[in-house]
Amino acid sequence: MTAKLGHPLEAGREVLREAAACLGRAADGLGDDFVQTAQALSRDDSFTVVIGVGKSGHIGNKLAAGLTGVGHRAVFVHPQEALHGDLGMASHATLAILLSHSGTTEELMVLAPALKEFGCQIALITAVKECPLAGYSDWVIETLVDEEAGLHRLAPTSSSTTTLSIGDALMIASLNLRGFTTEEFRRYHPGGLLGKKLKKVRDLMTPVERLAWLGPGDSIFDVLEKVALGRRGFGVVSKKSRDEAVRADEVGVISDGDIRNAARDRDGFHNKTAAAIMTSKPTAIDADALMGDALRLMETYRYTFLLCTDSDGTLVGAVQIHDLVASDLDVTARADRLPNGD
Repeated sequence: MTAKLGHPLEAGREVLREAAACLGRAADGLGDDFVQTAQALSRDDSFTVVIGVGKSGHIGNKLAAGLTGVGHRAVFVHPQEALHGDLGMASHATLAILLSHSGTTEELMVLAPALKEFGCQIALITAVKECPLAGYSDWVIETLVDEEAGLHRLAPTSSSTTTLSIGDALMIASLNLRGFTTEEFRRYHPGGLLGKKLKKVRDLMTPVERLAWLGPGDSIFDVLEKVALGRRGFGVVSKKSRDEAVRADEVGVISDGDIRNAARDRDGFHNKTAAAIMTSKPTAIDADALMGDALRLMETYRYTFLLCTDSDGTLVGAVQIHDLVASDLDVTARADRLPNGD
């Protein structure tokens, strides 16, 4: 079937719909060869070389970059360069992932025997399992793409999209086998938006020694003074001193909103104490939680701050929404907003 000239919107939709159908077939076609490739990729001593020509080369570059971004040892090797000396990079590889839609790519046919001599296992991603390169491969993962999308069915579309996605699928499957954690991801992505979302609350919180600290019997005027001096818009109420180990569920908090509510009682306002207006057992978050989780919790319950605890529930600080937003937008917190402590 040859696509006809038509409206560009319909042409675009056709390409995307056919790509989606191809991805569905590829997903259904995954089997033991995919599993064994993922297992080889996830080994502690794995070192992977990715090789492809043309559009497959660009996809191979992306796959290798994605693998290194999650802690795999991986490198893309251009076939032409490999044929003239760069194959030395593969001499210690445990796995080679070859990308070839046809399974007959000439450069890969020359390189495959050399890779086998190095003792390297080979996984081939191709459209058809029965192809010449399959004879050199330990595992063959089929894209099952028999036709490209779009006008004349010639330009790499469905085949390149499916190959790219299978590469992503292998990466994620290997991470599942490794038990990959968000902490590991944060280690490999310290900068950019991803790095910010994966920052720990501990990195941004105000430590407990700098929080506005109140006793239950402190007068409303002590509350006003200390919360104002704290410059965070809240204070912690505790029978213990800040130098003692205090659990978050043993304290109360007083926010600007609590003070405003108390002020509605005009006649009795001046007689109120910290204990009378505080919120007991405030919501807390583990200091090792991610910044993104803290922000979602604040947004869900409309909190402007959260107490922060160690794993045993001990209060170690507090984080205010201003801290999170300022960090997310690369804004440096103003010095006059930082708490002075007592």
